[in-house]
Amino acid sequence: MTRLHGPPGSFAAGSLLFAVEIPGLDDGPCDLSGAASASRHRGGRTKACRPDAADVEELAQTWQASAASARLLNDVRLLKRQGQASDAGILAQRLRDLGYDASRVAQNASNATPSSLRLAHDFVIVNGCFGSVTALVVEPNFREHFCIGSVYATERYRQLLALVPEELVAPYSKIQEMVKLICAEMKFSFEATGNSLPPWRSAASVLSRWAAARP
Repeated sequence: MTRLHGPPGSFAAGSLLFAVEIPGLDDGPCDLSGAASASRHRGGRTKACRPDAADVEELAQTWQASAASARLLNDVRLLKRQGQASDAGILAQRLRDLGYDASRVAQNASNATPSSLRLAHDFVIVNGCFGSVTALVVEPNFREHFCIGSVYATERYRQLLALVPEELVAPYSKIQEMVKLICAEMKFSFEATGNSLPPWRSAASVLSRWAAARP
């Protein structure tokens, strides 16, 4: 539901132009199969990949849906299987039909400063879910926001990405925690393969998708 603008292969921010990570995009939007090499050579530089963390699976334990949001998450998954989750407006309406206080949030992009790009994104917020006082962000395709081309992905990043929930129902605070961790690993993955992290891949820019949900 994120809206991208501009010609393929480039991204404009003010008077600057950044190259989009084109290589590897033909592998699919979220390729979790195979393994990236431990090191790659880019522009005369070789960087070794950090060894896989033995406790990487423990990260997933903190990303499980809470008891209050488990039913909502199941309903979102059902609507997605029925093809009712591709558009934030449609998803919000279907959730309202099920009795949820759901609303669509449409956020515009801003490229005022290259170091802090705000990305345009449509998402759904549910209030008062089973007595919860905290608004919940509904993302039927959360993992896709962190998918990168295979030439940029280390084996450790592939393992981490496989643990990122495909569908997510969580408060902004939990999303903030997850985005910071995943983007830190993404930054290392880009650097380990001899590349620089694009500005729209930084934690601040990725998190800006849900800025409207910030308390």
